[in-house]
Amino acid sequence: MLQLIPLLLPVLASAQDPASVPVDLVKVQASSPAAFQHLVALGFDVDDHAGADADGNLIVYADDAAQDRLAAAGYGYFVEIEDLSGYYAARAAASSRAAVGSMGGFRTLAEIGQEMDRMASAYPAIVSPKFSVGTSIEGRPIWAQRVSTTPAVHDPAKPVAWYDAIHHAREPMSGESLLSFVDWLGTHYGADPAATRIVESRNVLIVPCVNPDGYEYNRQTNPNGGGMWRKNRRNNGGGVYGVDLNRNYDWEWGPQWGGSSGTPSSSTYRGTAPFSEPETAAMRDLMAAQTPGMAISAHTYSNLWIYPWGYDTVYTSENALFRQYGAAMTANNGYAYGTSWEVLYTANGVSDDYHYGAHGAYSFTPEIGGSGDGFWPSPSRIQTLAEEVRPGYVMIAQWTGGWAEVQSLDWTEVSGNGDAFREPGETWSLSLQLSNDGADAVSGTAGLSSGDPLIVVTGGSQPLNVPAHGSAAAGPFTVAFDAAAASGTPYTLDLSLDYDGSATVEPVEVVLGRARLLAHDDMELRDNGWTVSNSTNWSWERAVPQGTSSGGQTVQPNHDNPAGSGTRCWVTGAAAGSSAGTNDVDGTTWLTSPVFAAGGFASLEVEYARWFANLPGNAQDDRFLAQVSNDGGASWTDIEQVPNANSWRTVSFPVEGLVALTDTMRLRFRAEDNPNNDLTEALVDDLELRTFSDLPTLGAWGDMSLGSTIDLFLDGPANAGWQLLWSFGKTAGQSVGGVQGLYYLSGGPNVLMGGSLDADGRAVQATVIPNNANLSGRTVFLQSVADYGGPRAAFSNLLAVAVN
Repeated sequence: MLQLIPLLLPVLASAQDPASVPVDLVKVQASSPAAFQHLVALGFDVDDHAGADADGNLIVYADDAAQDRLAAAGYGYFVEIEDLSGYYAARAAASSRAAVGSMGGFRTLAEIGQEMDRMASAYPAIVSPKFSVGTSIEGRPIWAQRVSTTPAVHDPAKPVAWYDAIHHAREPMSGESLLSFVDWLGTHYGADPAATRIVESRNVLIVPCVNPDGYEYNRQTNPNGGGMWRKNRRNNGGGVYGVDLNRNYDWEWGPQWGGSSGTPSSSTYRGTAPFSEPETAAMRDLMAAQTPGMAISAHTYSNLWIYPWGYDTVYTSENALFRQYGAAMTANNGYAYGTSWEVLYTANGVSDDYHYGAHGAYSFTPEIGGSGDGFWPSPSRIQTLAEEVRPGYVMIAQWTGGWAEVQSLDWTEVSGNGDAFREPGETWSLSLQLSNDGADAVSGTAGLSSGDPLIVVTGGSQPLNVPAHGSAAAGPFTVAFDAAAASGTPYTLDLSLDYDGSATVEPVEVVLGRARLLAHDDMELRDNGWTVSNSTNWSWERAVPQGTSSGGQTVQPNHDNPAGSGTRCWVTGAAAGSSAGTNDVDGTTWLTSPVFAAGGFASLEVEYARWFANLPGNAQDDRFLAQVSNDGGASWTDIEQVPNANSWRTVSFPVEGLVALTDTMRLRFRAEDNPNNDLTEALVDDLELRTFSDLPTLGAWGDMSLGSTIDLFLDGPANAGWQLLWSFGKTAGQSVGGVQGLYYLSGGPNVLMGGSLDADGRAVQATVIPNNANLSGRTVFLQSVADYGGPRAAFSNLLAVAVN
């Protein structure tokens, strides 16, 4: 210990005033947890958010004197950003985006209070006036706010969802994220079912600034933003100030654990005793009185989602559940999730450990923003960063109590033709499969109703009982479809879920009739006329993806869609390379389908499996884009835009409401990292095109060029024979005795081929377009007939194939 005295004396003598002593961002050439703990023990302001960078350097915030001490301690280092506060302030001043506050684009302490006043005035029925839950060491109030249908008082019958921020005074984005969440609840109450149920059934409690003294000190020293003060403003003597409030909680507090310091000048100084600080004592007392089921303690930065335990390299007994929650809460933003020691270092005396250890609250710390954002992001990033964590905040509010979600609808035919398709004139039974990821059980009722006279629902109100972290069924309900109901038309039933004092209604869409398959591309055998906009190492290619991970997150899986078949899919830069970013997208790449025909149908459903990883870099600002065209690609209409969705997901969309259906349809998918500042990968697999039709259908998929192989898809009566007819001309359509539908081909029937449909009524026929120059530029009209001469005889739609 004696050898540390020459190093510690200059630290203890420093006033640590960032206004008078510029602090630099210094990279120290050390990366091990032991080196981190050693630097903390020496009293250095080591960044405990970011971990070591790709080159094995730790970040230390150090003035010139501290840099001399680094050298004296034997550490190599280099200055990456001089005068970090000035850098932050200059970046804020240069931002073209309107700021939310006057301190480097962020709200000051007074402006935080004003925003709380504004929201209380704007949403008086659900947002309380701000109220003090305690006072800081310098006598400032610690403001809180409640969102509830009883905002003025705590309702002990409602579960508490807890949100706090700005334990560390140089982390303003954490507080902004909470204010943004309250405003979202206020604007979406009554319109968004999730927001409405949260407000009606929860006490949402926010404390946007736990450390008002430290935050105000940053305003005093750096009114234009960029202040680097972290701790509160306790006078430790000798010109040294501050206790790290997030090392002052009474759960495994003390020197026996790593991750805090007993040195008063240290940025992680834990104080003289647990809850020695009035700010943390106020949080302790508030939590004892209004104990949450789930809690958020927001910080910045590093794009992380942290949960207990932090004090040592051990797991909680519920680590599997924490991991499940972490995966769900980061599914949209790609944050790495785990315990503090898994993703960073050990940290003891922290709020998360106390929330869970003392009260059993499932507690999480988002570290908002990436290394390019730092402690004071550009004002242009405030809204984006708030939106990145909002889905996780919503889940905290949902799962702090019980929350029932419909996972599947189980239909059973009661009376009908037994073909497994819901059709007019039939009666079916419907049971609900529900899950509950919440901390409490769900107990209430479920009801199903119809506002359409052609659909009659019976079954009344059914019990709804779903255990915490479990699943259960509800129902059954009986649903009768009138014979006059239309095939292919969406009908909507109303599912009501009544529990926790809130009744919400969710739509259940039912489409009658059989979904006929027009095309299916599993991406296995050939390119099928898909085109790629460029041919770099990171562009779309049809290949077997190689697994790639970064920061504990899978960026690119090592398999295609697991719900499909085979091994290939369309993937951006299939090779893993030497690092996660070697073959990731570094610009924009488009994947465009061949032309396909849908002009003869009233409906078209597009389904595909996708994976899109856009993991945190400087911005995480890119989207996977799917589009459709009905003029061969001359113009495009958006189907969906997706932020990070880092898993295989199958999605489907009705297209007829977006564009008119024609015989020159195309699809395309965009993956991009533009500007190139994120880790981005995309995959597409198992495309299906479907329509609803009472008659058989015929579809074609592939490259319509001479000599190419295309797939023809026939869908009709089960086990029926079929013939494929062709002509170079078409008519308006005529009836043929004994055959349903119309015959559209001009001239006598020219039979191209034939076969039998399978037990599902389907057949796929690989067909080579003859390499005949006389076919080039011509349109061949095709039509199938099923069960010709039999009782189920029917014509399909007319299919036009334009040969290239």
